[in-house]
Amino acid sequence: MRLWYKSRWYKIRSVIRYWIVKGFYFRKFHGPLLSMIGRRCGVHIFSGGNIHCNGRIMLDDDVMLYARGELTIGSQFFINRYSRIVAHEKIEIGQEVTIGQGVTILDHDHRYEMVAGNLKMDGYTTAPVRIGNRIWIGDKCTILKGVTIGDNVVIGAHTLVNREVPSGVVIGGVPFKILKRL
Repeated sequence: MRLWYKSRWYKIRSVIRYWIVKGFYFRKFHGPLLSMIGRRCGVHIFSGGNIHCNGRIMLDDDVMLYARGELTIGSQFFINRYSRIVAHEKIEIGQEVTIGQGVTILDHDHRYEMVAGNLKMDGYTTAPVRIGNRIWIGDKCTILKGVTIGDNVVIGAHTLVNREVPSGVVIGGVPFKILKRL
């Protein structure tokens, strides 16, 4: 009985946190009235960035969202603890997507060059990321720039996704291999 009571208050506080973020970024964060943001989440929308939520979303505790570009999230979206999504250009996430713990989704790489024998960071190279509908992303996966993931895909834990993924498959490994067709 006590767990249920605690869970109820956690849900109420999560909805309030969502409203606070939505109010703070009212011109840059677009979404429904009811969604949930867990404790210690960071939602950072920089100049030129936007987050569009096309339905209810749930961010578990300690999730980080950074938007310097477009971040579009479909309905029935859940992202687990310690995960982060960083959009410098464009990341699109479809409907019914579940993301495990410690997942990183990036649409950019750092650009480096040697200047007079010293390594110098010189901005970013970007490419859009598209994640389809009904996707399950396992714990500690990394999805890199320029990737398109089809619909109905399961991504196993600790997988590095660095190229296009067809629809209806189970993938795993570093870099990934198709393990099974659904």
